[in-house]
Amino acid sequence: MSDIAPDGADSVPQDTALTDVFPTAVQAVKTGDVETLTRLLRENAPLANAPSLGGRTLLLHLCDWPGHCPRERETGVALIRAGADVNARAGDPEKGETPLQWAASCDDAVLAELLIDAGTPVDGLNNDRRPLAQAIWYGCSQVAETLVRRGATLDLELASGMGRYDLLPTFFRADGRLLPRAGQHHPPVNTPALAESPADELLEQALVYAVLGGSVEAAEYLLDHGAHLHRQPSGFDGRGTPLHWAASKKSRQMVEFLVGRGADLTAIDPKYQATPLGWAEHFQEQEMVALLKSLGAP
Repeated sequence: MSDIAPDGADSVPQDTALTDVFPTAVQAVKTGDVETLTRLLRENAPLANAPSLGGRTLLLHLCDWPGHCPRERETGVALIRAGADVNARAGDPEKGETPLQWAASCDDAVLAELLIDAGTPVDGLNNDRRPLAQAIWYGCSQVAETLVRRGATLDLELASGMGRYDLLPTFFRADGRLLPRAGQHHPPVNTPALAESPADELLEQALVYAVLGGSVEAAEYLLDHGAHLHRQPSGFDGRGTPLHWAASKKSRQMVEFLVGRGADLTAIDPKYQATPLGWAEHFQEQEMVALLKSLGAP
C-alpha cells in the first residue's frame, strides 16, 4: 500500500523538462494506452525513471493502489524495456516502498511475477522480507502464494502467516528454544509501534502473523510452544492481543479458537484503549461483533 498519499503532485515531474509529457505518460500507464506510453518513452529517455514531486516513477504508478490497471503486463514490459528501475523506492530513497511491495499489497500477482522476472529480489531490498510480510498483512493471498512459489524465504513469522505449520518444528531446538533460522521480526508497515523496552517478542509476533494468515494450526503450535496468549507485541501498526487482531480480520474460526484457549475478552490495547469487541466495532464487522458478544464480550 502506498506510503505517500496520491495527489496532484504525483502527475508533476521533478524534472521540469518533462512537465508537458509526464502527466500524459501517467494517464497512459493508468489506462493501458501502451502505444502512447511507448512513443513517449522513445522520445523522452529520462521519462522511464523520472519521479514525480510526490516521489512516484511511472512503474510505481503502475503498481500503486488499487493496482490491476488495464494491459498492466504490457505496460510494465514497455517501462522495463525502456530502462525503468524495478527497485525504485517511492518518496524516501532509503526507506520508501518498492514496486514489488506495492504490487504485493494490491494482490497483483501479474505485476509481482513481472517484477521478479525483471530482477527485483523476491525477499525485498536488503533482504527485508517486506513483500511477503505486506502480502500477509493485507490478506493478499494470490501474491503471497506467488512469492513463496518464486522462492521467498519462510522463517518463523512468515511460515506462520502462510499457514505452514509443518515447517514450525524446524525453528525450535529440542529444548524448546528458538534456533537462529527462526529469523527476526519483519514489520509489515512503515511506522511500526515500538516496544517500550527491549524484549524477545518473536513468538508473539509470529502468533500475530498466524492470526493475520488465518492459520489456527500455526497459532495452536505456537501457543503450545511458549507463545503468550495475552501479550501485545510491538512491530505492527498498533498493539493488541492475538484476539484483537483476529477480531479485526473477520476470522471467526480464529476468534473461537483463541477464546477457547482462554483469550481475555476484556483486554485493552494501549493505543486505542479498546477491547477486541471495540476493534470489531471500529472496523464495522457486524458478524464479528455478534460473535464476540455471543462468546461473552461485555
